[in-house]
Amino acid sequence: MNKSLKILGVRRISKPASHCAFTDLIADPFDESQSTLLCCYRQATNHVSADGVVVVVTIDKDSFKVRRKTVLSENNADLRDPKFSLNGNRLILTAYAKTQIEGGQVQTQMQSYFSTTGQSWSGKNSFGKNGWWLWNHDWFGSEAYGFAYNQSSNTLSLYKGDPTRTMLLHKNAAFCLNKQGKGYPNESTILFDDEGYASVFLRRDADTFSAQFGTSKPPYTKWNWHDLGIYIGGPATVALSENLYIVAGRHVDWGSHQFTTKIWLFNSKTKTLSELQTLPSGGDTSYPGLVIEGDNLYVSYYSSHIDNEARVYMACLSGVTELTS
Repeated sequence: MNKSLKILGVRRISKPASHCAFTDLIADPFDESQSTLLCCYRQATNHVSADGVVVVVTIDKDSFKVRRKTVLSENNADLRDPKFSLNGNRLILTAYAKTQIEGGQVQTQMQSYFSTTGQSWSGKNSFGKNGWWLWNHDWFGSEAYGFAYNQSSNTLSLYKGDPTRTMLLHKNAAFCLNKQGKGYPNESTILFDDEGYASVFLRRDADTFSAQFGTSKPPYTKWNWHDLGIYIGGPATVALSENLYIVAGRHVDWGSHQFTTKIWLFNSKTKTLSELQTLPSGGDTSYPGLVIEGDNLYVSYYSSHIDNEARVYMACLSGVTELTS
């Protein structure tokens, strides 16, 4: 029997604005009642404008109503692709800052902020290497790991450290055109199990455009890669069990060039993806955030299927427990 998830509800959570996109989602670690989620996204004039700010909103799980809103901004910088992580009592938010400098040049730098309340945030901390986009990270013990990519080099490299301090190169060219023969690796989502076994889903935007699934054990200097055979943009994932993962991201129908945000079930033993649901979406869409609670899957994502305007949405789906049965 084909397994699926049932959509219980979808609601727009971004206020009317020119362009709201690039989301992430986490259970609110500071809410003792466990009734809220935290969502972050970029708000700007358009997809590539230089005026992006990061919006952090507290969302009621039941009604999807916004309880609180905070805006993070930097002078003369476009903040892009915010991502959450939790390290002890610190909630960390990272973003990619593009800054116009003299002579029309653009400087790029990873930035981090942290909060111990969910209501106020620290000042910025810059980390990483200029020109390298560390799109996401996850913690194993006291160390954070994340893959950074550089388009011109067709290379994905692993960084290690603490984004509130610094992230240093750990494994150069873990995936690259010269080694794997597959071009433009970029956005990725990485996660660890209790023993430190690492899994990653990787987007590519060249040749076959096929996403990759990578695995590694400590010390994460040797990586095994499997071609998934389909395109997944802005990948996000959560683990259901040792070998089952929920994966979400942008899907492209190459025949009709239709874009949607889909959710799949991935089996790491058989290396198979099974489609679970297509969210109400179209046009410029993707970059989901995922939170599982009991039988429910909460998803933040953006889409421009209504009036071609990019908006951020929250969805709740049921049926998670049956996926492992």
